[in-house]
Amino acid sequence: MNSVEQKVLDLMGRAMGTFSMLRAGDRIAVGVSGGKDSLTMLHALAAYRKRAPFPYEMVAVTIEQGKFKLPILALEEKIRDLGIEWVLREDSATLSLIADGVPHGCDVCSRHRRYHLYNVASELGCSVLALGHTADDCAESLLRNVLFNGRIASLPPVAESRKGSLRLIRPLAYVSEDLSTEYARAAGFLAITCVCGEKESVRREIREFLQTMKSRHIGIGESVTAALGNVNPYTLFGPRERALAGHEADDDRDF
Repeated sequence: MNSVEQKVLDLMGRAMGTFSMLRAGDRIAVGVSGGKDSLTMLHALAAYRKRAPFPYEMVAVTIEQGKFKLPILALEEKIRDLGIEWVLREDSATLSLIADGVPHGCDVCSRHRRYHLYNVASELGCSVLALGHTADDCAESLLRNVLFNGRIASLPPVAESRKGSLRLIRPLAYVSEDLSTEYARAAGFLAITCVCGEKESVRREIREFLQTMKSRHIGIGESVTAALGNVNPYTLFGPRERALAGHEADDDRDF
């Protein structure tokens, strides 16, 4: 095991333990988009089984939306080499939009993809759906919500589906984009990206801003990740009574 893989597995183990992501007997539907992050997650989850305190099953799930830059079947050999079943399904709604030339944004694709992932995971008898969002994705989501949605929110490491039948987990919540890139390169993954990644977007602007800040200031990424778990309601604009209930010992020394 090389140092990069060791680091990713250690960070994944930290997330697994901190947020109690898995339980004995879980069957995980791993969302594989074809990008380096989802491939890193799939490979790392397969490797993590050797150190996990209990066994779990895995199945890779990919949703074809007609936007891959290369034929998605190029992933088949790599996934088969991991000894993991791969299920490929089409998203007819997005494919119809493309066929009819209907303009749509990434939010539409994301919503359709998530809908199909949940359905396929349930159909396959899975108790968990794993998504490959990294620490950088969580940081971007936080800034996007603050700047454009007027709320302080991000991507939770663990969440329950509305119907309560599936547990959503993000095993790479502590893994940076740079580390994921290193891992994918070391493992020799052929990352198959989406054409939408080349478009100008708010997400791209925020990502470039964070990259610039990280290049100028050491520890920016780690600080944002730490902030997501270090929330002080007393310093925000929420109802004062609720804030005081859990923060009676706070004072104004930071103001």
